[in-house]
Amino acid sequence: MEICVRFLDDSTFEEVDRIDLEPYEMILSMQSTRLCITDSDTTTTATTATSGKSENEDGSTTDKCFKPYLLIGTAYAYPDENEPTRGRILVIQCNNAESTGGGGAKSDGVHENNEGEQGGKSSGGSSSLFRTARIITEMQTAGAVYSICPFYNGTILVTVNSKTHLCQFTDGSSGSVGGEVPELKFVGAGHHGHILSLFVKSLASPNETGNNANATSLSSSQMQQQQPQLAIVGDIMRSVSVVEYHPHHQTLEEVARDYNANWTTAIEMLSTDLYLGGENWNNLFVLRRNSSATSEEIRCRLDTVGEFHLGEMPNKFMSGSLIMPSSSSSVGAGGGGGGSASNSSGSSLPLSPSGKNSMGPSSGPRNSSTSKKTSIMIGSETLYATVDGSIGSVLGLDRASLAFFSTLERSMTRIIRPVGDLSHAEYRAFEAERRLHPSRGFVDGDLVESFLDLDRESMEKVVRDMNEDGRWDVDDNVGGPGVDNAASGGTNEEENKEDLGSSGGGGGQDRLLSVDDVLAMVEEISMLH
Repeated sequence: MEICVRFLDDSTFEEVDRIDLEPYEMILSMQSTRLCITDSDTTTTATTATSGKSENEDGSTTDKCFKPYLLIGTAYAYPDENEPTRGRILVIQCNNAESTGGGGAKSDGVHENNEGEQGGKSSGGSSSLFRTARIITEMQTAGAVYSICPFYNGTILVTVNSKTHLCQFTDGSSGSVGGEVPELKFVGAGHHGHILSLFVKSLASPNETGNNANATSLSSSQMQQQQPQLAIVGDIMRSVSVVEYHPHHQTLEEVARDYNANWTTAIEMLSTDLYLGGENWNNLFVLRRNSSATSEEIRCRLDTVGEFHLGEMPNKFMSGSLIMPSSSSSVGAGGGGGGSASNSSGSSLPLSPSGKNSMGPSSGPRNSSTSKKTSIMIGSETLYATVDGSIGSVLGLDRASLAFFSTLERSMTRIIRPVGDLSHAEYRAFEAERRLHPSRGFVDGDLVESFLDLDRESMEKVVRDMNEDGRWDVDDNVGGPGVDNAASGGTNEEENKEDLGSSGGGGGQDRLLSVDDVLAMVEEISMLH
């Protein structure tokens, strides 16, 4: 069967167009994003096309430069080759065009526009709206295009075999923007230093248009461009590394690396200095970059701050949520931490990995005079999928929520007898080849939400143990810096946590939890996935 790209109607799922690929060609990556079309004579990145010289306050020029495209990375899997030596990056544009009622969409893959937009206008009969997809341009590569991700200023990052490149879309002519033959080309020197670069991710939004840079003064735009342009690369054997693009030198430089031998299966940037990864032993791990360290040796090393056995192999991470946003929720700036994952389905809402969402206190009075305020602050929101078909989400929590759910997890493991008397600590321990580490930086969301299924007597025992523990209050939860992430497998819910920090005090002994307080917190976190 031939490999092809099929375009379906989002309501009826009928095929509206199709693009056939060449023999032995297979699809490895796909990304929908907005690219900035720059002048072919421009030697710098797309910032030149968006900022302008005389009309930097006018946003219309920027809107014309950025256009949505579908990018597809392929490889030619010849039978006599162990590793692909050829590949392509296809730039596809999807159009809505009007034609006469008797016309139809061409499905040969590449469409000509000599009739598309004017066919319906010239005819006096009834017209119908149909959609087409055509290949605008393609770029040949010397290997398989394993991953594509949007980058800053309307560019993209691609991984080809063991190399990572920055690509820019140009008009292909020496004239103004909008030439007849657009081109996709590599910019500057790429990064070479991996065995097989399977994944690349950045915090750049695929819908970035550069309007924010032109809406403010030129000095603000320059300040934004001075921010480090970072991305992470997942290697098949050498875990995760952080690369930074330097626009003035047009180079990608590795600035930090995880020196553990993790066979990565998925990666995601939770924030500028916090990264989530999955590996082939069904584990999750969280890495932190020490960008503010004074020692160069510490800055170039990624520290493992979270390890958790998921029970299934994750093969996809993406920013988003499984629920619709709450009308009363607010989003503010702040560092994203870890998360909570659930196997439920629902609508997805992308959220900035560095943003925080305050769900506010839950409604309704408390039966306890010393009730705990149930306000859960959400940091990063990340969806994950596994090879077994599970879907879940990873949420970042604030310090207070981290302290509460960590204490609840400890009390649940001590009071509730597990099925088959299996040790929860042994099952969730990070195990990969010769490494065996206890779970850290994560709270098991499955275990936390099972509190809702307990009878009243068992709930009271768990809450009594939490009060004896006393560390549910953030003032008593003493611990070093770290990320507490929560995860779970199967029909799981994962809770990835924020920086714990060090704290002291003894406020927890003066305030006691009630069953209603714990129920309110667990019900609130269960509604966030």
